[in-house]
Amino acid sequence: METTGLKTKFIMGASTIAQVAGISPPGAQRDVVEIDDLDPTDEIKQKILGLIDAGEATITLNYDPDDTTHQAVEAALWSGARQTCKIKYPSGEGFTFDAYVTGWQPSELGAGEVMQAEATLTVLTKSTYGAIA
Repeated sequence: METTGLKTKFIMGASTIAQVAGISPPGAQRDVVEIDDLDPTDEIKQKILGLIDAGEATITLNYDPDDTTHQAVEAALWSGARQTCKIKYPSGEGFTFDAYVTGWQPSELGAGEVMQAEATLTVLTKSTYGAIA
């Protein structure tokens, strides 16, 4: 069944992050390792599978510098502490993964624009999908 992102939540540690305007879930990608061979069969480059990079996730916040959950996201960048993160869909299911906050960027401001900030999370574990409490 089709659905929108309305009522989706981002949870970091035990806190639901306030005023989330957008979430880009992590996307994993596997490396491909090329094998050098001076006399390959059919002159085809040989390749084998390498490691999986668990990717990055980003969250865009309607930024409030006084909001404690926004302060916690920024503080996680400076502390370097590993975070358990959850993307909870309205169905009550979603993705869980561990990550480091590796980027924090307040947006450019304009007179008619909402102040925002974007956090980048470097994912450290396989994202698992299931029920989220």
